[in-house]
Amino acid sequence: APTVGGRFDHVLVDEYQDVNRLQADIVLALKPGGAGITVVGDDAQAIYAFRAATVRNILDFPKEFSPAAEIITLDRNYRSTQTILSAANAVISQNPQRRRKRLWSDQGAGERIVGYVADTEHDEADFIAREIARLRAEGSARPGDVAVFYRTNAQSRVMEEAFLTLR
Repeated sequence: APTVGGRFDHVLVDEYQDVNRLQADIVLALKPGGAGITVVGDDAQAIYAFRAATVRNILDFPKEFSPAAEIITLDRNYRSTQTILSAANAVISQNPQRRRKRLWSDQGAGERIVGYVADTEHDEADFIAREIARLRAEGSARPGDVAVFYRTNAQSRVMEEAFLTLR
């Protein structure tokens, strides 16, 4: 009887920076020689340590095989301006557990970054709502030009409340 890994020619794992050690062991057991296995991920986006994920899995992946797995770095960004990417590069460079890369874009320099340190989630939401209202009042942004991104849906309620108070 073929092994589970033998049933597949190719195995692709996305977001490999977010796997825990057991998950990494399962992936490696599917294709122990490495032929036919591809993992995709970004060590700079490893944020799930609280779920037992470890960035070491993606950093050590090439050394799991002999010869070492090939690393293809995707450092060109098609969506962000260089100002945003330079800020990201500065933050990423402070991480001692990382693979070296320099993100770049040909989208131009872009707007300068405005930083704001909020004391609470309500303070953060109020700042965002005020900034959007200011841009609209100046005529530099229409409602359809603005988007607010947040990581979890739990953050949406406080944002909604802040926008309702500006009406």
